[in-house]
Amino acid sequence: MLDVSRRIDAAKWSRPHWAIFASTSIGYLMWGVIGSLAYLFYPSVNAVWFLVAPVIGQLAGDLGLSYLSDRRLGRKAAFYLTMMLYGVGSLIIVITTALISSAPYYPYLVAFGIVLAEIGVEGEVPVSLSYQAETMPLRERERILVLTPNFDNVGAALAALVGFVVYGAVGSHYVELQVLGYFAFALTLIAFVVRYLVPESARWLAHSGRVEEAKKIVSGLEASEQGASKPLNKSSSLTGRFLFLLLIGVSQYLTYGLMAYVVADYYFSGNTVNFVVLVANLAAAITGFIIPLFITRVSMRKYGFGVFVGGALSMLPILYTLNLLGSSMVLFYLFLAVNMAFSEMAWSVRTVLEPLLMPTKLRAFMVGLIRLGPILGYTASLYLTSTLSVRQFVEYNLALWAVGALATLYWLLRGYDVQGVSLEDTAGETLTLQTSVNTSEKREA
Repeated sequence: MLDVSRRIDAAKWSRPHWAIFASTSIGYLMWGVIGSLAYLFYPSVNAVWFLVAPVIGQLAGDLGLSYLSDRRLGRKAAFYLTMMLYGVGSLIIVITTALISSAPYYPYLVAFGIVLAEIGVEGEVPVSLSYQAETMPLRERERILVLTPNFDNVGAALAALVGFVVYGAVGSHYVELQVLGYFAFALTLIAFVVRYLVPESARWLAHSGRVEEAKKIVSGLEASEQGASKPLNKSSSLTGRFLFLLLIGVSQYLTYGLMAYVVADYYFSGNTVNFVVLVANLAAAITGFIIPLFITRVSMRKYGFGVFVGGALSMLPILYTLNLLGSSMVLFYLFLAVNMAFSEMAWSVRTVLEPLLMPTKLRAFMVGLIRLGPILGYTASLYLTSTLSVRQFVEYNLALWAVGALATLYWLLRGYDVQGVSLEDTAGETLTLQTSVNTSEKREA
C-alpha cells in the first residue's frame, strides 16, 4: 500500500490527471448550477420551506453516497450514481415546468426534482474531494483541491447570469428555471462521457484489499524527480481534527450561503436577486482562480487563521455603512465582493484540509459527516434570519466568522501544515499501515 501511495505522490502530471481534473470540475460546475435553482426560483414561491427542502437531498447525499463510496462502490462507480440522480432531477424540473407550471402542486414537484438533484451533486462533493486527494501528484495536490471546487462558484455565477439575462428578457422565473434545467441536463451528458475515461482511486483500491488492481493502475504513472514527501513531526487526534473542521465548516458554509444567496432573497426582489447572486459568485470564482497560484507556498495554518480573521473584518464596513448601502447598490456590491473573496479563501482552507486530515477507509463519509453540521446550522439559520433586521443579519454573519477565526487559531497553535506531506501522514495513517506491513512480513517469514 505504501508503494502505491509513493508512486501516486511522485507521479508526473499525465493524461489520467487531466481526465480526473475535467471530470471533477464538471461535477462542481453542476453543483453550482443545481445549488442555485431554489434560490433563483424562490421569488415565485416566496416560502422558506422551498429553501429548506433541498437540505433533505444534501443530507442524504453527504451521508449516504459518501458511505457507499467508501465501503462498496469506490470513487468512480459513485460518480455514475450521482450523475444519474442529478440527471433525473434536472429532467423532472424541465418536464414539470414545461407541462404543468400552472398546477397548484407544481412547486412541490419542482422541489422534488431539486432535492433529487441535490442528493447527487451534494453527495458528489465528499467523493470528489477524496478522489482528488487520493490521486493527485503531491506537488499539484493542493492546487487541484482549490481549483476544481472553484467551479462550484463558476456554475453558480453562470446560473445567475443565465437567470439575469432570461428574466430580463421575458420577465418569467418559470422560463428561467426551464432554461437552467436544460443547461444542467446537458452538463450531465458531458460528465457521463468524460468520466468514462477516469481511473479508480488506486489508494482506495489498496485500502480495500485490492492491491494488485491498485498496482496495475499506478504502474503506468511516470515518476517525477520532485515527488518526495516531507516528514511530518506533529500529530493530532482524529477527534480534534474532526471538531476543528466542523467549526470552520459551520463558519464558512453559513457565511457564504447567507451573503451569496439568502440576503438576495430576503432583502431584494425582481432581477436584482439574480444580480446579487451573480456578483457574489463571480467575486468568489475570480478569487478561486488566484488562490492556486500561491497555495503551495504558504503555511495552511497561518493562511487559514488570516483568512477567517480577514473575513470577520470584511463584515465591519458593511455593518458601519448600512445607512449608506440602502441608497448605494454600487457600495453594497463592492463590500459583498470583498466578503465573498474571503469566503472563497476560507472555502479553500476547507477543501484542502477536509480530505487530507481524514483516513482513507472513511474519508468520503467523514467529509460528508463534517458537512452535516454546516448544513443543519444553515437550515436553522434560514428560519432565524428570515425574522432579522438587516443589521442583525450582518451581526449574525460577523459572529459566524469569529467562530472560524477561533477554530483556526486553535489549529495554528496545535495543528500542522500539510503541503508536501504524504496523504498517509496528514491523515495519521502511516503508523497503522507500517504496522500492517511489518505484521505481514513476519507472517511470511
